[in-house]
Amino acid sequence: MTMIINPTAAEFRAMLREKKTFLADFYATWCGPCKMLSYVLDDIEKEMGERIDIVKIDIDKEPELTEEMDITIIPGLFFIKEGKVASQYAGFLPKERLRARLEKLLGAEPPVEAAPDKHYDLIIVGGGAAGLTAAVYARRAGLKTLVLESFAPGGKLIKTFELENWPGIKNVNGSVLAYDIYEQAMALGTVYLYEKVVALAVEGELKKVLCESGAEFTATAVIVATGTVERLLNIPGEQEMIGRGISFCAVCDAAFYRNKPVIIVGAGNAAFEESLYLAEFASKVTILARRDVISAEQITQDKVARHPKIEVLTWRVPQEVLVENERVARLKVLNKETGAMENMVAKGVFPYIGADPVTDFCKDLGITNAKGYLVVNNDMSTAIAGVYGAGDVCDKVLRQVVTATNDGAIAAQSALHYIRNRGE
Repeated sequence: MTMIINPTAAEFRAMLREKKTFLADFYATWCGPCKMLSYVLDDIEKEMGERIDIVKIDIDKEPELTEEMDITIIPGLFFIKEGKVASQYAGFLPKERLRARLEKLLGAEPPVEAAPDKHYDLIIVGGGAAGLTAAVYARRAGLKTLVLESFAPGGKLIKTFELENWPGIKNVNGSVLAYDIYEQAMALGTVYLYEKVVALAVEGELKKVLCESGAEFTATAVIVATGTVERLLNIPGEQEMIGRGISFCAVCDAAFYRNKPVIIVGAGNAAFEESLYLAEFASKVTILARRDVISAEQITQDKVARHPKIEVLTWRVPQEVLVENERVARLKVLNKETGAMENMVAKGVFPYIGADPVTDFCKDLGITNAKGYLVVNNDMSTAIAGVYGAGDVCDKVLRQVVTATNDGAIAAQSALHYIRNRGE
């Protein structure tokens, strides 16, 4: 028994004809949740590899098989028993739940899970650095804790190639750090569900959380740690080309631009840090700053300045994404110094111009400011008793992983005090 990487469609079909029992993982190299699931599968192989094969299929290499299996969401897990699909699951699945399903697959029971509990002491909306840290502190305090995340554990961490400002570690891969924090939270007994929250309602001391799937959960306290979503350039051609040359994740998509020119728009840490990663693949990386002010840390600016494949141009304002053969081909840019329009060749465009908070589901509760960020006190509490914020979703001065974990710890401790002392 072993892990079988990227069998052909013919080999996969042969396994079905031979009535084999195995776990099939349909994934993509650019998929964040797939990357996090790969760590889970590595652990499962170590623990159960002698009992069951794990088969990994890259959807970009086997598009016909992907269509045949009717896969629309990845990662897509298929539990195959004696050549037949016993059950399937779409999205990230925690190790403990995956192991339980596989044990049932190998036994006599269908490999499905019991429905999760509906009520918790604490619900954390968002599974990034802030949310997972809050889960660690909450579980250590004995709170029954549920984390709801619509993407993958780690949030933006899994889109970050490397961090050089995490205390105590000179250099760490973002997805590795994300999985380490996630595993710590799970080892303490956190319940983690792959769900998108669409509404938060407050009914006295009870908080009700409604998910896009229709699932509904209640808790005494809620921590909102949903982070931010990347801001668009809002220029012609951009929206249509997302996924076809417009990208917001260098770590996810850099390999698609091997030996091709790309453009990054932005002047902050994200733009400059991601340029260094993109330069490992692209033939040239051009950073466009819309003014002559660069806000990236000086140490990162110095690295960029020394790199032979990276050029920084100031006073450049994108005007339109130019398309050829339904792919990004060039970027029309206004040179504010000369007033001239410039058509820059680029097969990929990466906007890093800021982000907006993910608070649509709670915007009617009166706990956000005009920009949509949560307004919190020093203890991370909002204007509603029992509702807290943590991480980038809050109105704050500095948005970094280290400040997110700080917020998560404080929010969890505050929620603990609220839960234990309410009514006094």
